[in-house]
Amino acid sequence: MRDRLRRLARRAGYELRQYTPLRSFAAARDELLARRGVDVVLDVGANAGQYGELLRERGYRGRLVSLEPVAEAFAELEGRARADGNWDAVQVAASDADGELTLNVTGDSRSSSVLRRNERFADVPGWEPKESRAVSARRLDGLLGELLRPQERAYLKLDVQGYERHVLAGAGAALDRFEAIELELSVSPLYDGQPPLAEMLPLLAERGFHPVSLEPILLDEDGMLMELDGLFARARPTGAPGPTASPPAT
Repeated sequence: MRDRLRRLARRAGYELRQYTPLRSFAAARDELLARRGVDVVLDVGANAGQYGELLRERGYRGRLVSLEPVAEAFAELEGRARADGNWDAVQVAASDADGELTLNVTGDSRSSSVLRRNERFADVPGWEPKESRAVSARRLDGLLGELLRPQERAYLKLDVQGYERHVLAGAGAALDRFEAIELELSVSPLYDGQPPLAEMLPLLAERGFHPVSLEPILLDEDGMLMELDGLFARARPTGAPGPTASPPAT
């Protein structure tokens, strides 16, 4: 019966498989949030708050803090945060220096980045540059004292379109505040100056974060893997007890 259901699902364009952290990125995230007792998620590059909404739909009830520099997307984000009641929104970009950044705003604001798209991808619908705009920028190591409470267990999600290395550099030693990091990784750079996967993996390892789950999210025209979502957690000392928490509702 199970094999028959799988065949029927595949014919309809779906795949049925066991829902476990090993096989599902979302399940791995759910378990990690619960296992580490995460009570605040810092969403950097939140756009209109889609990721925060996703976490709420999956049962996460802790605090959300979202950063977004693009005014139009921030207006939607702020409305969602206000309606939620346990969600803070800040109109700022995260960077490796305080001050201003020039942001390349694209037709689809989710693709806006400090970096310019590679020519190979510049003509993809929604990815084309629309305008350049100056936005306020802060280092995370100076900003976290204003955003996080002393005893909170924090989780960092980055969606900064190739600018991840700069944001991590701006976190400095404050990156130790986070139990885990979720971010996009490119096998081959989609933006000029973006570090590839081969550079990001050792950088994360040097900062104490080890892979939990990886999920492909973009293939090129030849079916080659271009981009994936990565989930990384800080390793605990051997024998160190972890917080216990009920898993989020699904």
